[in-house]
Amino acid sequence: MGNLWIGPPGSMTEIDQAAKSFDRTADLGVSEFKSLGGRVTVTRNQAPVRRMKLAWDLLAPVHARALDRLARRIGGPGPVFVVDPAAGNVLGAGQAAGLGVPGATDITGLAQWFRTGTTGSVAESGTVPGTFVFTAADATSALAWRCTGTAGNFPVTPGLTVSFHAPTALAALGTLGVGIDFKKADGSYLSTTSAAGPLVSGTVPAGAAYATPTAKPGTAGTYSLAGACFTYGGTAEAGVPGDGLPPMAITGYSDTPGRPLPYRSFSLDLVEVSGAAG
Repeated sequence: MGNLWIGPPGSMTEIDQAAKSFDRTADLGVSEFKSLGGRVTVTRNQAPVRRMKLAWDLLAPVHARALDRLARRIGGPGPVFVVDPAAGNVLGAGQAAGLGVPGATDITGLAQWFRTGTTGSVAESGTVPGTFVFTAADATSALAWRCTGTAGNFPVTPGLTVSFHAPTALAALGTLGVGIDFKKADGSYLSTTSAAGPLVSGTVPAGAAYATPTAKPGTAGTYSLAGACFTYGGTAEAGVPGDGLPPMAITGYSDTPGRPLPYRSFSLDLVEVSGAAG
């Protein structure tokens, strides 16, 4: 497990001091209605919203200044991303399990993956609705994973360790190759870390702001996408449930000078957002 990183893509700050409190409970949006007869009806949001509450005692000045700038939106309105050290897989929950909304072609379904070569295709299984598979037409067919929180690449920052493990069906292939493509802030290609087999790990290079995990089966066939894992700050393991990596906005903070100065006690409240305005 690594440290907490927070900030915009390409310029996240690493906080190596453990928070004295760390609440990552999702807001389920559940409401209850009780009828006169005593029966209860429950309604809830279709997708729970992630909330975070973080607090530190005697935080080092360099880290406190960085968090203060984020909270006051110096440098831009956001959003920010939080690399949560308690999250073992930043792929979306459905994406990690090879699942999506039946019939959907957006980021809730088919668009969670895309092919990176001229051959191969991602499609919804014809036998189990909402289950997605990759069909490799030949040895050159390859696919990649999109960040469901942004419908694009996964935000990273130089110095961060990242690791990817291929889906279970692909991991069983002796011809499999995996990689992590690193990209600049404008989305243009920078470099790749690759490996033979199901697992690849590496450190984000200078100049990178985004990453995209990829896999090349190396042989023709149709393969389930369940069991993939993309991990920040550790080594990816097969079958870890997806936590996602949503954009977040800071909705509140406190900044109290500590004793001794210049240390400061600091807290942040964050909520998952759907837009980049933060």
